[in-house]
Amino acid sequence: MPSKRNTAGVIPPRTLVILFSWLVVGSLGVIALGRGVHLDDVLSWPYSGINAFTPVEYLPAYVVLAVGFALRRNRLLIVSTLVIIAHLFWTLPELWPGKPETAPAGSAKVRMMSANLLYTNENAGRLGSQIRADGPDILVLEEATPLTLTAIEKTAALAAFPYREVHAQPNPFGIAVFSRFPLVEPELRSVADLPSLRLTVQVDAAHRFRLFAVHTGAPINGGSAPRWRSQLDNLRADVARTPIPVVLAGDFNATRDHRPFQRLLNDHLRDAHDVVGAGWTPTWNANHLVLPPLLRIDHVLASPQFAVTGYQVGAAFGSDHKPLIVDLALR
Repeated sequence: MPSKRNTAGVIPPRTLVILFSWLVVGSLGVIALGRGVHLDDVLSWPYSGINAFTPVEYLPAYVVLAVGFALRRNRLLIVSTLVIIAHLFWTLPELWPGKPETAPAGSAKVRMMSANLLYTNENAGRLGSQIRADGPDILVLEEATPLTLTAIEKTAALAAFPYREVHAQPNPFGIAVFSRFPLVEPELRSVADLPSLRLTVQVDAAHRFRLFAVHTGAPINGGSAPRWRSQLDNLRADVARTPIPVVLAGDFNATRDHRPFQRLLNDHLRDAHDVVGAGWTPTWNANHLVLPPLLRIDHVLASPQFAVTGYQVGAAFGSDHKPLIVDLALR
């Protein structure tokens, strides 16, 4: 007679699915609870990294919801539903539709392009065709190095800009501004040991604004996250002290899910993306071999005196960032 198979200690597949589902939704629930009580104000790291991926990291909760429904596990249904509600609360504003504003009569129109070149990008010259095609009035370039700037200069795309403020470096923190309008009162400050460029753009006799060319450090570990927070807090304080309208353009290494960035917006600044309702338009990581871009960390923020009349994300050009093209009208 054949012996009976010993099944002692074998966990049924149904039980494994339930246990794994609880592990997933429980972890997401803890993360969501931490964000809900502003734990990220205490722990810049790892919450700066965790919250950045809010639009995608909670998606497994929808699978758990389906598992709970299929297996009739009411508690699993309730917890996964709560996590999904939190996810929708944080993510829907990013996806909410809108439309560009109309330029008021007598306003000064300005088209801006901002691009992080990636300081080692030998193909940065590919941005030249986009510059010529989109015709920006002001060009803000982050990670401006002799290598990347020379590559663009060779395309003759920068010849259209008679005014420029260039601070190239052989590292990721060189920055440059090219403009069709006069640039006055330039100020290159050191904020948390990194350069921060600010200058005034004189559009015409009646319209001017202060431009902040932004490139913060990335909050990738416990050492860099406090510096990143300090840079964003410094921007917020300086904007509050500026007596004329402002535009902040560049690579903030922050998404709308980071509280230091939200505090910037709460201080009477508007994100051009949100004004026009541009939807799901991530700008980083644009040169990954497998994954599509997942994070929107490049921004153009403007004072309420600006109408936002256009917003688009440009094409990849060898950098890990895609460029932004934003149309503004200064009342």
